[in-house]
Amino acid sequence: MKSLKNRLFRGKLEVIGSLVLIALFVIPLLSFAGGRKDIYVSANAKGIEDGSAKHPYRTISEALVHADKKTDVHVLKGSYEDNIEIPKGVRIFGSGSDDVTIRSRSSKKVVVSMKDDTVIDGVTIKKGKNGIWIKGDAEVSIVDCVIRDNESDGIKIAKGSTKHDKVSITNSRIEDNGKSGIYSGKRRIVLINNEIIGNDKDGIDLAAGASAWMEKNEIKKNDKSGIKLTLDRSDIWMKNNSIRDNEREGIEINAYGGTGRIDVNKAKIIGNENFGIAKISRAAFSHSIWNGLTIHDTKIIDGNKKGSISAVISIF
Repeated sequence: MKSLKNRLFRGKLEVIGSLVLIALFVIPLLSFAGGRKDIYVSANAKGIEDGSAKHPYRTISEALVHADKKTDVHVLKGSYEDNIEIPKGVRIFGSGSDDVTIRSRSSKKVVVSMKDDTVIDGVTIKKGKNGIWIKGDAEVSIVDCVIRDNESDGIKIAKGSTKHDKVSITNSRIEDNGKSGIYSGKRRIVLINNEIIGNDKDGIDLAAGASAWMEKNEIKKNDKSGIKLTLDRSDIWMKNNSIRDNEREGIEINAYGGTGRIDVNKAKIIGNENFGIAKISRAAFSHSIWNGLTIHDTKIIDGNKKGSISAVISIF
């Protein structure tokens, strides 16, 4: 009898627990999903333009004039010559990076600027000063995009919080930009399943103090290092990245004397022109600082012209 009572009591607790989880997760999600409005854009729009599916706006800029912080902008197939700033809380969904191109009206301007709580998904962005500029207090998502042929960095991220204001870049291709594929100030960043190829400087360049998770990215054929990092105050985790055929180092790690953590796990680092991983001291300090760098469970570090992992190189 006592065992039955215990089972019944545990069953009640499980039901209560399930209700609590529903309250915590499902209800907020339903609230978030509700109340958003949809605006449509078509490069072929003619006649009446009210942003409806039947009468879309012809330009993204016009759609954004009518968007508020709970708006989803749906961009139909076409080429759009525009420079846009995505307002807070607005999400832009293209019909696919092969179908939707946003080309800068001026090579001296950023193509897309992103404010807080914004998304851009399924477009190609090209021919601006930077492809995407992310403001310092902005938490944003970039998904399934192509960012290419911009004069400076493909994606440039302003300095911000390493605990909040996450920048997430997934399933995107960043290629053939005039400087780095991705450049970021001190910031919290997640990079998953991207291709970063053929940029004129480094594939990825993160400033000191960055907090980053990088997984399943392919970083190759960039004109400088595949990934350029600074150890000082950084907290960077890398897993299952392929870094190959870059014109300098596979991974270049600079240190100025401050402690930090960089973890390289299950990497393929192949065929780079200098070292697979280069450790560069930029000031005089104890080599114990380099204990913050861990390299383990690597798949392949091979065929790099100067060697797999350098000794500490002093440059100051």
